[in-house]
Amino acid sequence: MFEITGKRHKKLHTALARLAAPSRRWVSLDFFTDTEIIALKSLAEAQTFRTARSEIVHRENRVVQDFDVCFPAPRIGMFDVLAAGLETGLFAAGATLAQNPFETRFHFDDFAIQRYPACSRGIGIHRDGKRYKYIVVIITLAGQSRLFSTDSRSGETRQRIDDRP
Repeated sequence: MFEITGKRHKKLHTALARLAAPSRRWVSLDFFTDTEIIALKSLAEAQTFRTARSEIVHRENRVVQDFDVCFPAPRIGMFDVLAAGLETGLFAAGATLAQNPFETRFHFDDFAIQRYPACSRGIGIHRDGKRYKYIVVIITLAGQSRLFSTDSRSGETRQRIDDRP
């Protein structure tokens, strides 16, 4: 499972090439098999979760959080195989571009699992921390979310991201 096949390498290459465009901040791709999603979901459900802080305040910004979180999540078993495959695959795909977006081989800084109950308010508009230098990967294992990208914290020019499992 989670092998970076030629087909997956091409998907990663295409995604990174699209991200290289100045106005492009995200991509969404169909990447995992149903069997892989089921296996990841099973392992995720076996983890211990806590309720996230209901609100985060940074400077003048307030971000609502309505979910359960396993953080840091253990990078074990299939999680580790998946993360290592993505790290290697993304770096290799980046190396095939005219300008590799990755300065060096990398490891994901953090690994978290978030669980959103039905009718959750989710997480408010926010900007990921500066320490997330190269790339943020979000994998949806179940349900439908309301994930958006926006140019401002007001969210007035938002674009929905298709993050279906």
